[in-house]
Amino acid sequence: MRLLISADTHLGSPIRSVALRNPDLGDRLKQASRDTFVTIVDLAISEHVDALVLAGDIFDNGYPDLKSRAFLIAQLSRAAGAGVPTVLIRGNHDALLDHRAHGDLGPNIHLLDKANPTVVIGDTAFHGLSFDTAHVAKSFLPDYPQPVLGKRNVGLMHTSLDGAAGHDPYAPCAERDLMAHGFDLWCLGHIHAPFERIDGPVLAVMPGIPQPRHFGERSGGTVTFVTLGEGTPAFERRAIGHLGFSECTVDLSDCSDQQEVLRGLRDALMSAQVPGRDIAVRLHVTSDRYSSELVTELAAEVLETIDGVFLDKVKSKPLPHKPGAETDDLLRLMQDELGEDGFRQAALQQLEDLRLALPADIMDELDEAELDALLADAIAEVSLTLHAGTVI
Repeated sequence: MRLLISADTHLGSPIRSVALRNPDLGDRLKQASRDTFVTIVDLAISEHVDALVLAGDIFDNGYPDLKSRAFLIAQLSRAAGAGVPTVLIRGNHDALLDHRAHGDLGPNIHLLDKANPTVVIGDTAFHGLSFDTAHVAKSFLPDYPQPVLGKRNVGLMHTSLDGAAGHDPYAPCAERDLMAHGFDLWCLGHIHAPFERIDGPVLAVMPGIPQPRHFGERSGGTVTFVTLGEGTPAFERRAIGHLGFSECTVDLSDCSDQQEVLRGLRDALMSAQVPGRDIAVRLHVTSDRYSSELVTELAAEVLETIDGVFLDKVKSKPLPHKPGAETDDLLRLMQDELGEDGFRQAALQQLEDLRLALPADIMDELDEAELDALLADAIAEVSLTLHAGTVI
């Protein structure tokens, strides 16, 4: 049996943090998530897989976005019509999959939950439990069915496993316990970076987010094919994301006029182009004259003439300066202040106040791990201002 495994599509994600910086990129990302899901279904059909497996978080939230739900049903019905059944579970974001509120998904689309935890397709039994609330603090594993004798057994679970950086502990489950449950294959969701685990004849697959939504998810953009045969299941990770994220560096320190700056930006942004794929660029600029705000405005003008490249963010750093000047003394005092416990605690409190004022879907943009990067950006901008020469 050959399966196509995906998870964490997050259809309907508002992508607010990106859209606030660049509305065009925000719109493109929303469309990219749909285009990527169409590609998943196209692959399931063209590769003649025996089942499409979706391990949770197909949707992004519980708002009644029936347009997104209709899109999902249309795509999965297209797969079913081509002879490809879908097996799926609800993740912590998937209120729109609740059949009690919104009706069944359709024939040959199998939503597994506590009332119906198992479906048999051919010689394989699929087992899964769904989230009924937005957060589950205990392991689902004790409630999973035992393997069906005489069948290959596949588990679907939406879990943070033993824990992962940047992810709250959702339905935590020790990896060793998971691999010892008796199933041949585990199809996992929730952690957006892909990985595989092998323990003897057992394979666990986290396919990753198929279409990354921001720079922190750039390791995603994949699905995984798995073939169940004799011995350990074989797997193949496949890149499918319609929009990727990339970093570019450009040194503007020797630019004497606007034309040279524009040429430097154009060369850097052109180098990011990938045929047949959109790219969002984080631009790292070295300059003692041009602020991030100014470079952002100029880069936006340059990108009007470059297809398939979008600006995610500009991060500027100044050139190193000789010590001794009053401005450098000021910067040293600021750096010393950053290391003081009192300052850091006050900064963390302000950061938390700002987080709580943000919508829930973008509050993680200001988590504690981002504090050092934010302070470094602030120092860099101050340095640029203090050492600025002639502005274009």
